[in-house]
Amino acid sequence: MRLTPPHAPTKSEAAYAALLRAIQTGDLAPGQRVIITEVAEQLGMSLTPVRDALALLAEQGLVVRRPNHMTVISEHTRERSAEVSMLRSVLEPEAAMLAAVRADPDALAAIEAACTAMDRATAGSGTAGAGDANVQFHRAVAAAGGSDLLADFIDRLWKQIPLQGLTLTGRLAQAADEHRVILAAIKDHDGERARQLMAEHVGRAAAAAEAFLDQIRVPPRS
Repeated sequence: MRLTPPHAPTKSEAAYAALLRAIQTGDLAPGQRVIITEVAEQLGMSLTPVRDALALLAEQGLVVRRPNHMTVISEHTRERSAEVSMLRSVLEPEAAMLAAVRADPDALAAIEAACTAMDRATAGSGTAGAGDANVQFHRAVAAAGGSDLLADFIDRLWKQIPLQGLTLTGRLAQAADEHRVILAAIKDHDGERARQLMAEHVGRAAAAAEAFLDQIRVPPRS
């Protein structure tokens, strides 16, 4: 038996994960300037891994580099949101269909766990962990389809989606219910129904994304 050592993230990967998390949760707000020295100090690392992380985030469109070595968090624009929604509408229904056909017991258990996490998020205040649980579900469905390439594309799209959007638009409980229905179709190995349900789910999410942008939009100064 040959064992593979567990992957230990490099400092660049750790910096990337921390910055991505801050962007998705809104701790780093759209338009906010990123001070590299401050980030490095907070993370307890040198400037090099932070620069590497910002370079990757720039490639993904999550930060923008401006003259004089200034880096700012990208704005949530309607054009960007519409593009993400369009690509999700193409890729995620196919992922759900593949999951219904290919998912093994471990994959089904991962989707089930994501649904349980989402159910817990709807209890009480209905906000704690909601964004993470939502992403967990969609990534689990994508992984269950058995296509690493498709799962990777979907994961890249989810990095563009603000985690707080679900709770701010009041779609938390409805999304949790929709996840359960999609899971049932996958468990029944009903690929066409899983595809249809995911398409409808993503369509509602696209409408919610527009509502989120309306909520965070700052009125122009007179």
